Amino acid sequence: MLLRFETENFLSIRDRQEILLTASRHIKREGPTLPVPVLREEVLPVAVVYGANASGKTNLIEAIRHMRLHVVESHKSRDATDDIPRPHFRLDKTSALEPTRFACTFAALNADSDSAVYDYGFEFSDTEYRGEWLYRTVRQRRQTKQLMFERTTADGETHVRFGSRLGGENKAIAALTRPNSLFLSAAAQNNHPHLSSVHRQFVERCVLAKAGQRENAVAKALEDYEHKAALVQLLRQADVGVTDMEVEVVELDPAGRNEDDLVWRAVSNLSLAAHDLATLLGTDPPDKKLRRVRFTHMGHDGKYALEYDLESKGTRRLAFLAITILSALADGATVVVDELDASLHPRLVEALIRLFKGRSNHGAQLVCTMHNTDALGSVLELDEVWMADKDRDGVSRFTPITDYSVRSREDLEQVYKDGRVGGSPAVGDLAVGCGR
Repeated sequence: MLLRFETENFLSIRDRQEILLTASRHIKREGPTLPVPVLREEVLPVAVVYGANASGKTNLIEAIRHMRLHVVESHKSRDATDDIPRPHFRLDKTSALEPTRFACTFAALNADSDSAVYDYGFEFSDTEYRGEWLYRTVRQRRQTKQLMFERTTADGETHVRFGSRLGGENKAIAALTRPNSLFLSAAAQNNHPHLSSVHRQFVERCVLAKAGQRENAVAKALEDYEHKAALVQLLRQADVGVTDMEVEVVELDPAGRNEDDLVWRAVSNLSLAAHDLATLLGTDPPDKKLRRVRFTHMGHDGKYALEYDLESKGTRRLAFLAITILSALADGATVVVDELDASLHPRLVEALIRLFKGRSNHGAQLVCTMHNTDALGSVLELDEVWMADKDRDGVSRFTPITDYSVRSREDLEQVYKDGRVGGSPAVGDLAVGCGR
């Protein structure tokens, strides 16, 4: 479970900003929270960011995606001479010289005594990770915070200091860690007994649900899908006319296969990571199969299967989100979505949020951005809402709505529309002159 995310000097986020998912003890709440016994805290199942266009909402989601990408890919997908991708703040003369920072706090909760809370983060320039750290908080007789490792890099030399409780081939892995790769990423690639499980929290417990998924990617996700019955039930309840979804797999003919290989080799020369290639081409390199999604509808005289492209954008988006969300609810993962409400009816959006606010969601969470305000007056608690604003210097800031003078019994939707809590654009009447 995610308790906190922090970033600095990334896109429009110049100054250090953080989003907290720990529940406030000072509001009267109606929905459930998620317990974290290690800290004796309660964690929120949902965090929603509102704000004007270009206020930085998407950049916050991108920051989470980039942090995950660094952890997952930095050691295995980067050569020793490669620069580190770093979209730093561009609207001043000094940020290019300052490091970019990502940090988070998350709970790995198990039924045994290994449950712990981790603080992990790193700072980096265009060429090296200057700092990286991991701390572990456990509760036995009392709450204890333990150093796992601290890494520094200066002038191309990487040094790692280890805590006494971190076993494994630490020094050998540190020697393999390049200035432009993370120690955590290198440790996972070398099967470190403890750090591999921390690494899996980013791989398996942080799910980015991106809009505009290609048909082949949706089909691959649907193949052998464990929660197919629940997916079909959700689509039927959503009243979009879909009664089933199926996947048709077509083997490419030799000519198509050869053309596909040529495309893969050509694009690979651009040094893109495998996941970027998959996003671009809609398939993975080893799998030369074409997959088609079919949506079943009931017509006047029987069932009919419609192609993916014939479905509305909203139905396609709902289907992909449902596949992602149902898996996350079963696995206790955190789903991160930009513009959850895009192409979806407000009642559908509220229904998706309520899935995470059920009492048996295995610790799953939803972190998203939205514009639609209906949820403010129906399903969201005060401490589940954040506001994004951008100042005159183009700097994004994120403020919890609890920092404003808002009472629990007030109509949150109206409070937001009245501009009392930020996050609203200062738009007057739009008037333009059109001449010949």
